[in-house]
Amino acid sequence: MIIVFLLSSCDSKIHKEVNEVIQKDQTVNRLSEYEDDTIYGVYHVTDGKKEECIQLVSQKGFVDEIKMMVIIDFKEDEIKEIKILSHNESQDYGALLTEKWFLERFKGRETDDILNVVKMSAKEESQIVAITGATITSEGVVKGVNQCINNYKRVKGE
Repeated sequence: MIIVFLLSSCDSKIHKEVNEVIQKDQTVNRLSEYEDDTIYGVYHVTDGKKEECIQLVSQKGFVDEIKMMVIIDFKEDEIKEIKILSHNESQDYGALLTEKWFLERFKGRETDDILNVVKMSAKEESQIVAITGATITSEGVVKGVNQCINNYKRVKGE
């Protein structure tokens, strides 16, 4: 019941994907002024203790568009989580972008640096190791995350 009230009090429709990650006592505000052609949903979510920026972004992969959700912690200025919402990447290598081991590479990354894709091993904090055989897919995910990091800085007023 509380969720229904909080969601109905928002000034815009909440995307279904965001609705699925919202907790019972969280307040959600859509920040449509920070949306564009690729970042199609921006939300400020808080419960008084934690505060997050949730963004929905679409980026070109090797085969087609990759849609993902990027959650950034306002207090820590770091990526909390990335979820792949949809993709049509190849089932042999590209589809590995949904695997936990790949998505965990982004978790905890600070918003200070722009991320970049490397092959084999990362030597710096800002480097994300590509999925072997799916470099373009990996680059699409990293590009989408970087767009969200830059947009997050705008939301924070940096």
